[in-house]
Amino acid sequence: MINVGVIGYGYWGPNLVRNFMAAPGSAVTSVCDRRDARLSSLGKLYPGVNTCSDASALINDPQIDAVVIATPVSSHFDLALEALRAGKHVLVEKPLAAKSEQARKLVDEAAARKLVLQVDHTFVYTDAVRRIRELITSDQLGEIY
Repeated sequence: MINVGVIGYGYWGPNLVRNFMAAPGSAVTSVCDRRDARLSSLGKLYPGVNTCSDASALINDPQIDAVVIATPVSSHFDLALEALRAGKHVLVEKPLAAKSEQARKLVDEAAARKLVLQVDHTFVYTDAVRRIRELITSDQLGEIY
C-alpha cells in the first residue's frame, strides 16, 4: 500500500484525492491546504484522512510514501524539491516548475535519489491519447504536418 499525501485541495485536489482513494494499492492519508474551509469540506467526505495547513509537516510525515502537489505553479519547485529531499516520490500537476532550470534540477534530484518524479497533465494518461501517440510513432499515419 502506498500512502499518499496531497498538498493543495483547490481545483484539482479533490479529483486527485478521489482517484488515489479509489486506486488499488494506494490510500490518501493526509491532505494539506492553507484554507480551513477546504479542509473542512474534505473532512466531511473522508473523515479518516488527516489534514494540516503546513506542507512541511505533510512532507516530513514518515508514514507518507508519495507526495502529490496541486498548488499554484510558483510553489511547485520548492515543494517538490523538499519532498524529494525527504525521500518521497512526487507527482506534480502541470507545469512541473516555472523555469526549465528548476525542472532539470528536480529531474536530477529524483534520479540521484532513485525516486519517481512525475508531472500530470490532463489527458496524457488516457487511452485515447496513448493510442494516438502509438499511431504517430509507428508511422501508420505517414508523415504528419
